[in-house]
Amino acid sequence: MFSQNAARRQDFGDRIVALQGDSRAHTRAYVTAESSQQSAILAKKPTPKPSPSDSKILEIESGFSSDWQESYLEGNDRSQSRKIHDSSPKAESPQVKKTITQEACTYLISSSGGDGRAMLNVLEVLALSDTITLEDVKSLRPVSLNDGTSEDDTHYNLASALIKSIRGSDVDASIYYLARLIAGGENPEFIARRLVILASEDIGNANPNALNLATSTMLAVSKIGYPEARIILAQCVIYLASCPKSNTAYNAINAALEAINQGEILPISPHILPHSKTYKYPHNFGGYIKQQYLLKPLQFVKQTQKGFEKTLNEWLAKIHQS
Repeated sequence: MFSQNAARRQDFGDRIVALQGDSRAHTRAYVTAESSQQSAILAKKPTPKPSPSDSKILEIESGFSSDWQESYLEGNDRSQSRKIHDSSPKAESPQVKKTITQEACTYLISSSGGDGRAMLNVLEVLALSDTITLEDVKSLRPVSLNDGTSEDDTHYNLASALIKSIRGSDVDASIYYLARLIAGGENPEFIARRLVILASEDIGNANPNALNLATSTMLAVSKIGYPEARIILAQCVIYLASCPKSNTAYNAINAALEAINQGEILPISPHILPHSKTYKYPHNFGGYIKQQYLLKPLQFVKQTQKGFEKTLNEWLAKIHQS
């Protein structure tokens, strides 16, 4: 806000040492002062709130970071944005036509992401139109600024909502949150990476083809890009949401790692060491022969009876009884 308020700038004078330019990317300012005794105010564009994973809104060089205070300027909510809209020059200047359709006004406010300047910039360009329509606004802002951007924690909230909807097998909710991310300009490769993780963590061997499709999706969207990537992502999301779910692999590896962390470090069974003479090659015995692979019994894998895991369980039960 400091950059828009000349009086405020005059009040603080030379103590304002940096002003952030407009950028949708999450930016950081670095301040170097000639003296550690110099006081300064660093003003940053009031972008959406950084995600919880960002430890700082701004980075200050270590020599000057011991005595400073960080304040965050919230973006405008919709009612505040409406007040900015209604008090804009278009509503006051006789040289400017005033008519804007209700749907255009609603879209303009909701797509501005709480950034009053972004909203006024669009109005300024369209100010001489007899009537500002939804098509006019969308021609200047085809992509909403308020969702899916990596500088906003909504980016993570929407990604989380997408993953949880797929995990919950709600295909419509999954497609909706995917669309929210796409409409917000989210990188298709980021979405695809999340789908690959989900395919293994939440579906796994209940449908092994889920991981194949997800990895193919990741490759495809990296080569294709928007707008067609939206179709590839949608196909994958619908498939994953429709699959039987299992977190067996996730639970198994975590349990094994926890056992190791707790000191469960077993010697390797002698007969499966590289130069063992007592190892029995299973293919010489019809594909399976009972042997001891651990020096003490440990159980980490607890497969479900869902999807292909049921088939795997039946096979293991069959050979172990032989």
